[in-house]
Amino acid sequence: MKLFNVLKQPQYFLIFIVSSMAFSAIYIYSQVLGIVENIILWITIIPWYNAILFVVFVALFGITLSFQIYNWRQPKTCSINQKRAGASVGGIASFVGLLVAQCPACASLGVLFLPFSAVTFLTEFSTALNLLSIGLLLFTINYLGGFKK
Repeated sequence: MKLFNVLKQPQYFLIFIVSSMAFSAIYIYSQVLGIVENIILWITIIPWYNAILFVVFVALFGITLSFQIYNWRQPKTCSINQKRAGASVGGIASFVGLLVAQCPACASLGVLFLPFSAVTFLTEFSTALNLLSIGLLLFTINYLGGFKK
């Protein structure tokens, strides 16, 4: 697959690792609302299925970003409309993933920007929204040609 060939290149693998770690750090920091001492508590109370979905989402976020950067640097890989559409779908998935709380007792960045009813909805359907975000990232990779040979 084209995606694996891209990730074999050291610069794109480094982008994948750094962006995944940065997103993970920002997300976890926002989940504990800046109280670093609560990170261990957050890790212990997160449901196992949300932990797995979070790891998958973070990995796909890094992969999508590195593949998107690869496509931007390739002049004839895909048309400008395809690049723009891929970036927008990946951005939507990342935004939704950033607003979703991984544990029932955790707050997310949505608390700061959204009304209480919206935050309650995001918390109630966090697993479904995680799956939706993962699906959007997979769609982005597919749309950009990452699964082609």
